Amino acid sequence: MHQINRFASLFILLMLFGCIKPYNPHIDASVENKYVVSGRITDVEGWQEVEVSLSSPIGSPSFLPVSGCQVTVLDDKGHVFSLEEYTPGLYRVWMGQQYLTHGTSYQVQVTTPEGEELVSGFDTMPNGPPLDSVYYAIVDVPTSNPGFFLKGMQFYVNLNAVGDYSQYYKWDVVETWEYHTPHPLEYYYDGAHHQVIPPDSSKMVCWITGLVKNVFTVSTKNLTQNIYNKYPLQVVDGRHSSRLGILYSILVRQLALSEGAYNYWEQLRINSNEQGGLYEKQPLAIKGNLINRSNPERDVLGYFYATSESSRRYFYKDVKGIDLDFTNYCCEESLGKFGWKEFFKWEYPIYYYYNELGLLRILNGYCIDCRLQGGTTVKPEFWPE
Repeated sequence: MHQINRFASLFILLMLFGCIKPYNPHIDASVENKYVVSGRITDVEGWQEVEVSLSSPIGSPSFLPVSGCQVTVLDDKGHVFSLEEYTPGLYRVWMGQQYLTHGTSYQVQVTTPEGEELVSGFDTMPNGPPLDSVYYAIVDVPTSNPGFFLKGMQFYVNLNAVGDYSQYYKWDVVETWEYHTPHPLEYYYDGAHHQVIPPDSSKMVCWITGLVKNVFTVSTKNLTQNIYNKYPLQVVDGRHSSRLGILYSILVRQLALSEGAYNYWEQLRINSNEQGGLYEKQPLAIKGNLINRSNPERDVLGYFYATSESSRRYFYKDVKGIDLDFTNYCCEESLGKFGWKEFFKWEYPIYYYYNELGLLRILNGYCIDCRLQGGTTVKPEFWPE
């Protein structure tokens, strides 16, 4: 086969077996096929969401939504809020600011299509301070090669909760970055040759948004002051992804927690350590605050809590001290000695272009379609022009 197919095969093998050591914790098989209920009520007016799913095999975690549930949120003042399912397994309700007050306790109740009743304990919404500051330092990032380090951005957050504020906190970090492909779509072959005039550049610019999957929690209960400086968040380098290539942004959410909610997330942090990813959609058998009233012997995973939220967005571009050496997975090569006959129909379309010397060069899909790296061509509303 020609070189592009070999490149694609090599890329798949690297994705499957390279770089990252699999994390395979020993988990009892009984955690499978249990209900998972996750959600929170914040003090920010807007949509409040609850997720209902089934746990999946630990070796292949996935989101298994439970549709058709009746989901309600109650507070200790007698208000009842019915949630609607807006996508499979995800339920939401709009709550006005008058119902989102510190000191109010909230509970979720779920009735599954099979009639099982899943109920959380009441969790009291604490008071939290504004997000203080988020910043970074250039640090040496260890690699699998002993003695070789990469330069990376180590992010930190400061907590200043002096006053009548909670002593328990969690931070969520949502990252977004822009990346480009090197070529527009201009020429392709599918048994016949085609030229796109003008060249189609609509798939050259993409954005990826995702939650940083580490768990970030801290308690000031045993400190002399309700202050914590330089709490480490995520590390980003210029080699393992295109994050820092064009423009990188993070949305940092500071969540004030009750002691019970903090203990739950702290256990997840300890168990996940720095592996990340497993617990976003697949909580492990850590005791939450939900029970199954219909079948008390059947555990319910997840946690429902109330939180005071403060957030801020940051942008970073052309970061000094960071070496950019990431791949865009674009591969180009010369047409083989058998010409277009060496391509099979199932490989169509075959993309190509003419370089500055006028030579025809074959391109793989990554060269012209940025979506193949997992992004979208829809520009985020908050993105600068």
